Amino acid sequence: MSSDKIVMIDGFPVHFVKNGRARRVVLKQNAKGDIILTCPQLCPKVVAIAFARKQRAWIAAHVQYGPKEMVFKVGDHISLLGKNYLLVHGRLTALSEDTLTISGDPAFFHRRVCSYAQKLLMPYIRQRVGDLAKQIDQHVGRITLRNTSSRWGSCSSNHNLSFCWKIAFAPLEVIDYLLAHEVAHLAQMNHSPQFWAVVDQLTEHRKFAERWLKTNGRTLQSIQ
Repeated sequence: MSSDKIVMIDGFPVHFVKNGRARRVVLKQNAKGDIILTCPQLCPKVVAIAFARKQRAWIAAHVQYGPKEMVFKVGDHISLLGKNYLLVHGRLTALSEDTLTISGDPAFFHRRVCSYAQKLLMPYIRQRVGDLAKQIDQHVGRITLRNTSSRWGSCSSNHNLSFCWKIAFAPLEVIDYLLAHEVAHLAQMNHSPQFWAVVDQLTEHRKFAERWLKTNGRTLQSIQ
């Protein structure tokens, strides 16, 4: 995928992206509220922009009523690696059976919740990805967490995997599906029937996870 550039459509900024896997011109809004114009690699830019101009009313409406960022507060209930916790503020950061206590300056409460979630997520990913990769006799390179707004994970040709850290707040079945999806790419760098067969070999939660992400994905991505 090529890096995005900003184009102006009737005064509204639109992120223009060329994607070799795209089959048609698509206009969408990510969780941050950015408008994304994606087109196939060989599609002329003028064609994509002409498509976007025809959707100027849609762009204006979505810029005005875009999603709001989710901010964690004391008293919120969250799901973290599949378990529910009450968020409280205290002298020491600690995780109990049903409470996540966050210490430090209350002004940075949200940021500290997100940081703690990432610290819990990474060991889980390393262990689970290692187990899944062994099932299909594949090796795993480097694993990283990223703050992505349009992808839950990715797999490079040298077997490096990356995941959006926000998946820590999804149900465990969804997390496991997303891990299985990227591990399957170690064997099949495509979305062919053979790829999906590997995914289904690694997880039984595919259908549930796809439904959950379709319904809740934008809310999950609104966490900043």
